[in-house]
Amino acid sequence: METQQMNWSALKDEAVSFVKTAATRIVDVERESLHIDTKEDADDLVTDKDIEIQRLMTDQIRKFYPTHRIVGEEGDHDDVHNDDTITWIIDPIDGTTNFVHQSMNYCVSVGIYQRGIGYVGIVYDVKSEEWFTAVRGLGAYMNGKRLPKRASVPFEQAILGFNARWLVGKADESLKQGFQTIVRDVRAVRSYGSAALESAYVAAGRLDGYMSLRLSPWDFAAAKVLLEETGCECVKVDGSPISIEDQSTYLAAVPNVSQEFLSRLQS
Repeated sequence: METQQMNWSALKDEAVSFVKTAATRIVDVERESLHIDTKEDADDLVTDKDIEIQRLMTDQIRKFYPTHRIVGEEGDHDDVHNDDTITWIIDPIDGTTNFVHQSMNYCVSVGIYQRGIGYVGIVYDVKSEEWFTAVRGLGAYMNGKRLPKRASVPFEQAILGFNARWLVGKADESLKQGFQTIVRDVRAVRSYGSAALESAYVAAGRLDGYMSLRLSPWDFAAAKVLLEETGCECVKVDGSPISIEDQSTYLAAVPNVSQEFLSRLQS
């Protein structure tokens, strides 16, 4: 299917309806008992509800768009390829640890791509009922209100999303030193426990940057569209372009904050 033949706004609206169905089910299952497993990292949780919600979304997509590719976090999915096939990249519950322990700060994340380019991004905070949506070239919105392009923020006034574990055990020593400098130089650091939400917060102006040393495509695919539509950068922590095909390091930030972040990390 050629790009010019797809009505991306209409597809976004359809995707929103799928997310609404998923979110309704998530609210219902919060009251049910959870079967909790871990992934390769013992602190990376997955529940039977993550898997159930992904299957629900996958069934909806395949019913209406049988030729589209689906890539999801919880197994039973296709691989990402930068080709003509329209690809849905979904995380049914981003922030599973929050879902399990706090019942807040988790979201449904859907990015729709073709040829490696993001055309639709949806991040829905289920508990706060906040919708972050974007269509390539048509702007980004929060609950229907258009988000402005992000303005520069002095680095010493920046608020960063940052997991403190990168300071103590999950990064090499040179990176830790750079992170310590960055943490000292900015105004404040926050950690919400959901990469998609924290990236959406950068687009919305609640954070000025967010960094992770290990994210998969479903963690950032939707938010990347939001970031691009609000003039933010989305790169690897060495400053190189980020690929939707692979797990990688990740920095989402206002452009000048991104530059200051990278210069301190690389010095």
